[in-house]
Amino acid sequence: MARLKVLVRKEWEELFKIKMVIYGSVFMPLLMGGFAGFMVWQGRGLPSGAQAALFNTALMYFLILPVMIPVTLAVYSVVGEKEQGTLEPLLATPLADWEIFVGKALVAVVPALALTWGVFLLFLVATHVMLGGIPPGLVSLPWLLSIFVLSPLLALFGVLVSMLISSRTSDPRAAYQFSGLAVVPSLIPLIVYSARLTAVNLLLVALEGGILVLLNLGLLYVAVKLFRREEILTRWK
Repeated sequence: MARLKVLVRKEWEELFKIKMVIYGSVFMPLLMGGFAGFMVWQGRGLPSGAQAALFNTALMYFLILPVMIPVTLAVYSVVGEKEQGTLEPLLATPLADWEIFVGKALVAVVPALALTWGVFLLFLVATHVMLGGIPPGLVSLPWLLSIFVLSPLLALFGVLVSMLISSRTSDPRAAYQFSGLAVVPSLIPLIVYSARLTAVNLLLVALEGGILVLLNLGLLYVAVKLFRREEILTRWK
């Protein structure tokens, strides 16, 4: 844990020096939180089916956020540092491969979750102001589980996918393009619920959560196995 703390602190110090990354990370959550608020505003007074569809769309913004925010940070964590020449000193340390992966994953996941949850609280406050109260559907158990349980799993999935791709390519553009696949799991519930026009329920939340746990464990195992520090140190030119 001590070595992980040192790695995370070092990564954050370097990250916070890049102001454009910080501005971009803050702007996107605020923008999507605004879209979510607009969806809730549009749903006032509508029939339950149409209102559920709009509320589900609002929720999906908060499930996409924890994937989108850390993807850029995770992609940069390997291939970006390789380009800058800052990766080799880290790979030469006694840190195990899994420690490097977990440390870099935390660097991207923790800020993403903090921003997502912070914007969600602002969204609830804004909804209360706009509507004179918070609709029960927005603070139901499925919603809360989606925000506070699915979001970390989705963020970790996005980070692991991005780091796996980033560690196997030397082209940042290709890494960014393929990392867009990490957003797919967060879009599946939107498609399902929009088609059914029903409110979010515990069954799909539990199902997606279980699938994400298995996917994350498998991705972490594969990513560590494919992360060959000797190859990165000697062959990436």
